[in-house]
Amino acid sequence: MHEMMDRLIKLQSVDYQLKAIKEKMGNLPETVLSLEARIQEEEEKKIQDGNRISQNQTVIAKSEGKIMDYKTKLAKYQEQLYLVTTNREYDALTAEIDYAKKEISDAEMLILEAEEENKNLEKAIKDSDAQTETFKNDLEKAKKDLEKTIQETRDEKERLDAERLDITKKVPRNILSVYEKVRKARRGVAVVPIIRDACGGCNNRVIPQKRVDIYKRNKIVTCDICGRFIYSEEGSLTVDK
Repeated sequence: MHEMMDRLIKLQSVDYQLKAIKEKMGNLPETVLSLEARIQEEEEKKIQDGNRISQNQTVIAKSEGKIMDYKTKLAKYQEQLYLVTTNREYDALTAEIDYAKKEISDAEMLILEAEEENKNLEKAIKDSDAQTETFKNDLEKAKKDLEKTIQETRDEKERLDAERLDITKKVPRNILSVYEKVRKARRGVAVVPIIRDACGGCNNRVIPQKRVDIYKRNKIVTCDICGRFIYSEEGSLTVDK
């Protein structure tokens, strides 16, 4: 068999085994990353909510001070109301009284709104703490499961990685580039056998001249449709790794 095709077949076999190891891990790597991201999001949200609570507390404190100030003024205006002697003085004083009452009412409304928002924010923080704790427990379990799988497959993966590296060193860069591109585009399958004169990957019939080259095993052949490398399974592999 054409020795370069032999290497590509072996490379595909190694990649199948590496893919199986990756599939054994399932979605654990993605789960770990997702949980870490969600925990970070919850922590950031808690910080934002805490900052908002602090801002509301400042509003409450300022509003309370404002209420005390205007209540003092209001009491003074009401005392002065009995001392006025002209309609102009009376109208001016009642205008001040109305303004003071409005300021007090507005400040009280701000306090109520801030207190209500803080109540909701405190509940949100409490709920976030509970959610974060759940995420952390799930993350710990996912990490343990992932580490266990990694340990179980570490030796095999290291062996396969070394074998793959050794093979790729012996494959020309242009051919390896095509292999990797096709493998990525075809769900990990870049090398297939010819089956009943058709490509074993896409099942499209191979043209006669290419079939001759495949069966004679004297040339690297790719499918005109899917781009996969095609070989004949007859005979045995003879090239060393």
